[in-house]
Amino acid sequence: MLFANIVLGGATTAGYLSDVILQFLSVPFLMLGIWLWIDRLSSVARSRAPSPELILGVGMIVVALAIGLAQFVPLFGAPGWAGISRQIVAAGGPPLDAAWTGSSSVDPAASLAALPAVLPPLALFLLVGLLGGEQRLRLIGWAVFFSLLALALGVVQVSQGPQSPLRFFEFGHRVEAVGFFANRNHFSALLYVTLTLGAAWCVARGEGVLAARVPQQRKLVWLVTTFGLLVLLLGGIALARSRAGILLTVLVAGVIVAISPSILTILTGRRGNFRRVRWIAFAAVAGVLLLVGQIGAERFLHRFDDGIVDQIRLKLNARSLELVGDALPTGTGLASFTAVYPAYERLDDLRPGYVNRAHNDWLEFPLEAGAAGILLMVLFLAWFMLRGFRLWLRPPDGAAPVRLLLPRCASLAVLLLLIHSFVDYPLRTATLFAYFALCCALMTPPPGSARVDGQPV
Repeated sequence: MLFANIVLGGATTAGYLSDVILQFLSVPFLMLGIWLWIDRLSSVARSRAPSPELILGVGMIVVALAIGLAQFVPLFGAPGWAGISRQIVAAGGPPLDAAWTGSSSVDPAASLAALPAVLPPLALFLLVGLLGGEQRLRLIGWAVFFSLLALALGVVQVSQGPQSPLRFFEFGHRVEAVGFFANRNHFSALLYVTLTLGAAWCVARGEGVLAARVPQQRKLVWLVTTFGLLVLLLGGIALARSRAGILLTVLVAGVIVAISPSILTILTGRRGNFRRVRWIAFAAVAGVLLLVGQIGAERFLHRFDDGIVDQIRLKLNARSLELVGDALPTGTGLASFTAVYPAYERLDDLRPGYVNRAHNDWLEFPLEAGAAGILLMVLFLAWFMLRGFRLWLRPPDGAAPVRLLLPRCASLAVLLLLIHSFVDYPLRTATLFAYFALCCALMTPPPGSARVDGQPV
């Protein structure tokens, strides 16, 4: 499932044949995941009261089902479209309230095509959530390998130039490495998520490798493998030339430096006072970043000439915010952005390119799903902060650092994608949505994990 998501899930809009194949492929996996989770939850209900995370999860399911149902039947819709309708009429179009669509979407066909996009990540979340600790670590190893295949593809694309036959989308970035994607920003997101998870995988696989009794040959193999993986992923991010990807990679480096004492505890197999190691880790990480930066600086530095966020995105955000105000509380339907945004464009906003997204999912999702979408985001953020609090600030007493490392890095990857969504739409691609679901599943305790003081380890 993960390999299929990487190879087939790079499109940025619904309706591509690769997306349809991926969605059909995910159906049996989804059915299996639901069946196994029903069995697991029934045993949990018999043994103890549901946890706050489970209650929030059920709430997300209910709200998500309501949003999905609204795309089929008019639970809400035309009565809440007055503001948007006036704007469309002012732009010379027909009023929305005169064109009853039979659903809660101004573009029912696009909304129905967008709904199956949740099937692959949902299947992956359910199945990964059932894996044990060692199985999860093995899966991350495969995820790193698949991402390296995508990186190798990106290198070949750059070497072959804009007309490379290995660029699988007609519309997309033609100069940079994109891998299986159409967009360099999404390719970069895949790499910084892989960097985050790969760091946890390397440390977990190197548990005790720096102990005195470990042979020097094993230490050398581990160091070379880890350093090589780090340089490859950082070089790929530089090759993609994504501003958001570069800045979020720096954030990943900062977190790795911050948790370096815990990492050294895992690698040496003993607890000690490793606070000073942060300075050594900072120097090492900075050195690697500078090394990669010197190699690829001419490719990405000029991307910051116009600032961190370009003016086009700022204008998109301003118009999208205006649109959200008119769309609430009902929303205009999933994937309906392109149907309503043109009425809000100004003359100074017009550009040769096609505006396919708001490039800010924190605005586009409330626009499409309305108040229900905002509620879904609030419920998820509550779940995410609760899990993050228990992983980072109140870990169970006696929990081994190596058992906390992977879920902590997974929570960091989720945070990176959420931040990236302020300036782009990474979760609108099947691949990154799948990685997002994968990381959320890694944040949950494995089945049968020990519980200390009532909290999952």
